Amino acid sequence: MNHSALFLQLLPEAVIVLTALVMLGAAVATGKKPGGEFSAGVGVSIATFGILFAAAAMCFVPQDGATSTPLLVNDALARIFKAVVLGLGLLAVWLPPARREMRNLGEYYALVLFALTGLLLAAGSNHLLFLFVALELASLSLYLLAGFPRTPRAAEASLKYFLFGGVSAAFMLFGISLLYGASHSATLSGISHALEASQPSLLAMTGLAMLLAGLGFKLAAVPFHYWVPDVYQGAPATTVAMVSAASKAVGLVVLVRILQIGFPNVAGSAAWGEMTAGWSLWLAVLAAVSMIFGNLLALAQTSVRRLLAYSAVANTGYLLVALSANGPKAAAAALFYVVVYGLATLGAVAVTAAVERDRGDDRITSFAGLIHRSPFQAVCLLVFLTSLAGIPPLAGFVGKFSLFSHALAEGGGMGLAWLVGLAALLSAVSLYYYLSVLKQAFVKSAEDVDVSTPLPISHRLCITLPAAALVVLGMFPLLLIGPLAKALATMVP
Repeated sequence: MNHSALFLQLLPEAVIVLTALVMLGAAVATGKKPGGEFSAGVGVSIATFGILFAAAAMCFVPQDGATSTPLLVNDALARIFKAVVLGLGLLAVWLPPARREMRNLGEYYALVLFALTGLLLAAGSNHLLFLFVALELASLSLYLLAGFPRTPRAAEASLKYFLFGGVSAAFMLFGISLLYGASHSATLSGISHALEASQPSLLAMTGLAMLLAGLGFKLAAVPFHYWVPDVYQGAPATTVAMVSAASKAVGLVVLVRILQIGFPNVAGSAAWGEMTAGWSLWLAVLAAVSMIFGNLLALAQTSVRRLLAYSAVANTGYLLVALSANGPKAAAAALFYVVVYGLATLGAVAVTAAVERDRGDDRITSFAGLIHRSPFQAVCLLVFLTSLAGIPPLAGFVGKFSLFSHALAEGGGMGLAWLVGLAALLSAVSLYYYLSVLKQAFVKSAEDVDVSTPLPISHRLCITLPAAALVVLGMFPLLLIGPLAKALATMVP
């Protein structure tokens, strides 16, 4: 192994880790002073500097084969999603936790940075065991972040997140061991070569199924989604932003890399009348169940956080529709949509956190009269929810249209029409619960119409930047879809 190349490739992650250590040192030093308390402003400033420095460090990492190792690759796909993770992580850091019970903010922001480190490592992993370690670094940090407010609701969210996460980690690790036993390799290219040389064994297919179960937890696919509503409702806003945006984006890019590099020959088919066993059929079933459960359960919610949680489950189904087509254009469309979804959900969480601060809860009725209290928040909320609903000309519409059209084109003609039709129908159903929130914000009148408390500049940026990005990507989608398509075409095995 080229250790110097590995160290050079880990430069952005090393910067984030050093920033986390500086954060902990500053928190300890401040706590030792009489009456000293580590402020949120200091934590946000340190984390912002570290993330920006890590983004700059990415420019000094050589591309592709210059630093590729058996553990990590630095291909175009990895670079794009490392930049996406850093951007989403920066927005999450700027978002105030919005919990009065929050203490030890230095440790809180340090854990956010450790979670970012794990997600960055996972985005470029080429070795299944290294991938497992990277995902667990991110997951363990997020488990702690979910319960940081030390309230009963946060404690319940953290416990459920940890228990389901522990089971999914066991599935993933056992699946990796089975794949290693079947292929005698833990790298994606090695597994692919072993499966090409002989007919895939039951051992290999079982290992792949268990690996997909573990990744299904990261993506919040049914039936691995039971932790999602409690975490979205009980965790601090910063944690929810990390889970809903950055973690889901990395989970999808990891899934694409594993399937396209390690298992391209065992895809099978989900086309109607031509169904054959393989991961394409498995993903199609997960997609259908996730879309049905996510959308129908979202209809019954009175909490906007829980509504966004079930929306996350439904959107995972849309992403899996594209992957089940087993085509490069459909995969690029899924990667584009997961970025768009992350921006829209992060922005919606930011607006919800602002409403919670003013109204004390996140019920849909708390949004009544938002257009009178804060026109800025109401208009941005309109952008976020209509993008999630897939209404033009926003990026969500482009993403869904690209998902469904490429799934039809690459899924064996009209073979995936049954799945795409179901996705389109349930996407129409989602309009009801998104518009129910907007109805409260724009049509209903609140008992009082006092102006909302002014937001900190960082909180305003968390709302403004995602809204602007959704408009720009809706008008010029090739800014992101083009690089993603090229990245998939040149993905390093």
